Amino acid sequence: MKNIRSRHPFPVYLTAGEYMKAIGTQDGYFPDFGHHLAGEMGGIWLHPIKLLDGFWLRIKDKKRDISVWAKADEFINYAWGSEFRYDHGLGHIPVSIRRTQFAPELEKGMVVSYELHNYSDQPVELELELLCRTDLRPVWFSEEIGIRDGEEDRFETVSAWAGLAKDSGNDWFVKFGADMPGVTGQRLRTGAGLIGPEWTAGKGTGLSITSEKTLAPGEVYAFHAYIAGSYTSQAECEATYTRLQDHEELLRDKKRKYEQIDAVSRLEVEGEERLNDIFSWVKWNTQWLVQRVDSIGRGLTAGSPHYPWWFGCDNSYSIQGLMAIGDFELAKDTVDILRRSSWETNGNGRIVHEITTMGAVANPGNTQETAHFIAMIWEMFCWTGDLAFLRENYETCVKGMDWLLQEMDPDQDLFPSGYGIIEISGLNMELIDSAVYTAQAAWALAQMSGVLFDFGNAEAYQALADRMKNAINDMYWCESEGLFADAVAPKKDIVPKVDHLARIAEKHGISGYREYLEGLLGSAEDEEADRGWLLNKNWVIVTPMETGIADPEKGRRALERMRSGEFIGEYGTYLSGLYQSEIMTISTGAHAVAEAVYGNPNAALDLLQRMMSTFSMALPGSMNEMSPDYGCAVQAWTVYAVAVPIIRHLIGIKPLAHLRSLHIKPLLPDAWEGKQITLRQLRIGDTTVDITLMSKLGTLQADIINPSGYKVILEWNGETYISEEKQISITM
Repeated sequence: MKNIRSRHPFPVYLTAGEYMKAIGTQDGYFPDFGHHLAGEMGGIWLHPIKLLDGFWLRIKDKKRDISVWAKADEFINYAWGSEFRYDHGLGHIPVSIRRTQFAPELEKGMVVSYELHNYSDQPVELELELLCRTDLRPVWFSEEIGIRDGEEDRFETVSAWAGLAKDSGNDWFVKFGADMPGVTGQRLRTGAGLIGPEWTAGKGTGLSITSEKTLAPGEVYAFHAYIAGSYTSQAECEATYTRLQDHEELLRDKKRKYEQIDAVSRLEVEGEERLNDIFSWVKWNTQWLVQRVDSIGRGLTAGSPHYPWWFGCDNSYSIQGLMAIGDFELAKDTVDILRRSSWETNGNGRIVHEITTMGAVANPGNTQETAHFIAMIWEMFCWTGDLAFLRENYETCVKGMDWLLQEMDPDQDLFPSGYGIIEISGLNMELIDSAVYTAQAAWALAQMSGVLFDFGNAEAYQALADRMKNAINDMYWCESEGLFADAVAPKKDIVPKVDHLARIAEKHGISGYREYLEGLLGSAEDEEADRGWLLNKNWVIVTPMETGIADPEKGRRALERMRSGEFIGEYGTYLSGLYQSEIMTISTGAHAVAEAVYGNPNAALDLLQRMMSTFSMALPGSMNEMSPDYGCAVQAWTVYAVAVPIIRHLIGIKPLAHLRSLHIKPLLPDAWEGKQITLRQLRIGDTTVDITLMSKLGTLQADIINPSGYKVILEWNGETYISEEKQISITM
């Protein structure tokens, strides 16, 4: 898959294993960029430390006395790695270069392979220089917990083909070297003054490997470079470096892994090759964001390159997507990190917002995250049927609900206060997303309590969920607008925020916002009474429909209003219906779920198509966090935005694995009429099922391979069919 040029000057890529991440630009370079660690978010990372700022190849035609640092003309992305092609970027040197790289899934290192092709009819005498810049340093927010970068990097050992460097203040190591058969004049140099084509910040040092090679006409010469690291010992770094040299077997293992990922929950919609392709890439993208850290565990990080650590908010969405694509193990691993860190930090059920790969918690948790986590735990259990997992997380969920309804709800109106998904300074009120997900969490706790035979709590939580649902539909509904409000608060609490919120709007280039707020305030006569406020028309006002909490008529009206250009742009759902300037995959995905929940499959598919039109705009094979082509190049919650609307709602999969049952209620868009829709190896509990559907003229043909004899409940146009047969074929 070839690059589609971005409007940005430095479109980035990600080459990833579960340990190692390489982040650079698609021309093969490694410029300084990023804001959490200013200028340091790219390079070669072995979280929680960075190893290299980058590596570069210089090629010199000795006869012509032409020397260039190779810059790629073309970038090709694969699920398993990356490829760069160099031709015009080499000037008048009659050589083309192909560079491929991959990070073995479970090694703390990566392999870079070069092929040089002399396409002329004359021999070419080359000088080759492979140069790297070390930058052994910790991840963002490490200094706050006492982890500091050493004063410099120093090379501990060197040979003709490799050098091993150590951070002066920590046991952090990187080894860089090459295997270059048949060359002459090889020379290895180290020193802080060795710099390639890009100046890089930091306290690193350089390593240069120089050699000479003559290529006959038409000859192709191949060599390999290796990067190994360790955040604990030189011995581990050296051992990894040795294992990397078995790169052919490591690459075969890597490719097999990605074939296996694609085989689970494999979607095939007839005539929709682009959709099917994107669905596969979203699964592969998700695997790229898996991060292992030996002292913490394995979990799904939020995004690359800007958020390569774990988030309560992001994972409460993305884990729902992991269920749909069948990666139960990654979901459990991620929940373990979130739960454990949350208990260590808060000790009261509150779920933390973000955990760096050094284990630091930068934010103890926004209100919405705890509620969302509770609801997500029940969703996981429905797919896995894992009672031990449910018991392990039940106390956290119960304590979390207590925290929401006691500490965070001092006025006892069932609406927890504090920050939610929209992290705009000043929006720390009773926000719609926190209220909705708390109601959903109460319902989820009722289900959990019933499964665990805690019937008294089950009844109490169900009653609480019903009260919350009614309260949301009463207090957050804005009848004159036909929309749910962003927040509930008395007028007296909004007035002091006007100046602050207006300044934020002005920074976004929004004029007239102060007048808009003052108009809202003018319509409220009572200073003390709670009421709903449409402060920004943020996308989270779709959450009552996403969760099914909105009353049917209110949900219908709100979605009808939100289906307009006020809320939807070319690439999906605006973050704010007032600002109309930014779009995310999560805002679009949640909106698509909401449309499907309220019976609008065509509107749901339209939103997905808008979002998927951004596919490969910046990074081939991916959709950016911010639509169409900025923010993180790869974003975890995109698996929610794609897989949940399609699997859970359009195909209509509703599992209850603990009851060994699968409810299928398709809601197929008109565009899929007469097309065969196949979902292979869908994981539920301890089994997998294959499902094939086709609707035509109001009739559904369903074929289901059900090897474990789960109870299949199929609904279509008001009819219900139930079977436990291992092979089901039914026309309804």
